[in-house]
Amino acid sequence: MNFRQKSSRYCAMVLFAAGLAGALLVMATVSAGFRPDFEIWLAAALVVSIILHARAGFALSRAQQEIELLQGLVSRFRPSPAKAPPSLKLEPVANVNKEDASALECVKDAIENDRIDLYLQPIVSLPQRKQRYFEAFSRLRRADGSVLNPVDYINAAERANRIGVIDNMILLRAVQALRQLGPECVQYRIFCNISPATIFDVDFFTRFTDYLDANEDLAQRLVFEFTYPAVEMMHERVKKNMRAVADRGFAFSVDHIRRFDLNWSALREQNFRYVKASGALLLSETCKGDIGHARIKAFKKALIENEIDLIVEKVEYETQMPEILSLGIDYGQGALFGPPRRADTYLRPAALKETPAFAVAS
Repeated sequence: MNFRQKSSRYCAMVLFAAGLAGALLVMATVSAGFRPDFEIWLAAALVVSIILHARAGFALSRAQQEIELLQGLVSRFRPSPAKAPPSLKLEPVANVNKEDASALECVKDAIENDRIDLYLQPIVSLPQRKQRYFEAFSRLRRADGSVLNPVDYINAAERANRIGVIDNMILLRAVQALRQLGPECVQYRIFCNISPATIFDVDFFTRFTDYLDANEDLAQRLVFEFTYPAVEMMHERVKKNMRAVADRGFAFSVDHIRRFDLNWSALREQNFRYVKASGALLLSETCKGDIGHARIKAFKKALIENEIDLIVEKVEYETQMPEILSLGIDYGQGALFGPPRRADTYLRPAALKETPAFAVAS
């Protein structure tokens, strides 16, 4: 029994005794013909002191309640200890060709020696071209400092069913960048590419969701991106696991769309909040005259109705901009606005001065 419970019971007993004593005092006063003697005055003083004592006890009880409330508020806002990031494990892979084996060995060597860089490409608002979001990429370096070709090791990892390691690298570095940015940069979001094979893998998905739970305060600042061909062919287990991620407040983006008449309401139900359409796809549609413009208008209307933001990507030339701006698109991405570069190119260097260590199981 805590102090507040004890003091409350004690005060109740004291007040009961004071009430009983008061009743006896009234009876004594009546029997004395309302001419109280010294003993009656003394009894009255005793009753008053008992009542004041009980009130003091209630005040102490209320004080403890307020102290406990303040302690609860303090513990609520006290930063919880940072959870260690999951280790990256690149286990040996059998039955792969020599080229893939060589590429995976380079990945393992880069991870073991912490030669992993986070690259970011800005996503800007139009027409102001102000940086709003970033897409994250990982880049691995050889011992001589040269950068591995992402296509080579990503394709090798997909064929060997080890793409989760690559996705994990991007996620860890993106979380690191957001953590180091500080409250003045809360408007930035980072898009992380995730393979459905990663979400399908039971072991990785468990560690993945554990890490998301440990960083739930970043739910509004991390967006997981899938290609539309991957979304079309998603296994039911992947869809179920994606719902678990969406339930944690994380949003999705889809790119590599080939047409405009997709089931946008179904995507919105899965918490897809962004769609990326290439500049070439949109501009080719405008070349079809009124029919093309009507298609784009219907496309944009469907996105607005489903609260999905449109990002035009792969914008490379200034000559593309007049036509793109005429379509009223809000966001753009591409070499014209900034190619993928080391994160410290776009973010202040202090934000990325520390990087997590990764463990690799051989």
